[in-house]
Amino acid sequence: MDSILKKGVLLVSMTGIMTAFPMLVHAADIDDTQNIPAAGSTQILEDCYTSDKTISVKDHLVPEQKGEYSDMAFANVQSFLYIRSEPTTDSEWVGKLYPDYAAKITGPVGEWTKVESGNVTGYVYSRYITVGNEAQKKAEELVQNNDTGNAEDAFTYAESREEEAARLQKEQEEQKAQAAGNGQAIVDYACQFIGNPYVWGGTSLTNGADCSGFVQSVFAHFGIALPRTTWDMENAGTAVSYDQAVAGDIILYNGHVGIYMGNGQIVNAINSAKGIGILPATYTNIVTVRRLI
Repeated sequence: MDSILKKGVLLVSMTGIMTAFPMLVHAADIDDTQNIPAAGSTQILEDCYTSDKTISVKDHLVPEQKGEYSDMAFANVQSFLYIRSEPTTDSEWVGKLYPDYAAKITGPVGEWTKVESGNVTGYVYSRYITVGNEAQKKAEELVQNNDTGNAEDAFTYAESREEEAARLQKEQEEQKAQAAGNGQAIVDYACQFIGNPYVWGGTSLTNGADCSGFVQSVFAHFGIALPRTTWDMENAGTAVSYDQAVAGDIILYNGHVGIYMGNGQIVNAINSAKGIGILPATYTNIVTVRRLI
């Protein structure tokens, strides 16, 4: 009798649970979905009878179907979104998400959301991320527009602070190398005219040029327009220090200008006696070094 009574009470209790709390069980609340049977109340009761352990209703319910990318977020910004070490703007930033960059949500979506992206783990301000159904749509769109056929290749992830610093350093080195390469082309072109005459007021690389006319005509060959006089050239391009000078920079002196060749030398239209030739870059006081490329 006691056994029958206990079973009756249990049946009523389980029915009450399933009736009173139908919305408390969601797929997001279930950690392990691999061994969950698709069973009804009869199977639940049988498990209760044959086991001494406490049986949770959610252990026996089939989880709701979730989208493949439901745990993803995408940066909804015009420039970039900081990933911070703590959920506050006072904390240091540890990475950046650029527009449409992807992240995996690893915590509740509140005012701040904890995410993982690339090698970065931290918090983003939730106002600037796309989540849920919109994130699913964005992910599907990126995958569809990707040509590799690999879904993972469709997403771009955060850049850490250290990775950004390394990238910027590499870009600066590449730009410097490119400038040096272009500068060497300018030097090589200018050196073709060594031995040609110096002519005051002239701009001809073959028939004669003065110092500024020579420099102006050499750079014009590469599509770079320069002022006519040395005084105006002092404001051209960007100033660099002499110890940073590379081939193709121009060095200005008091009333004179030459093209830096590297190795402490300039090619220039010297004077009427020497024509176009080479001088030490420090033959007199330097006013300024200008970078034009």
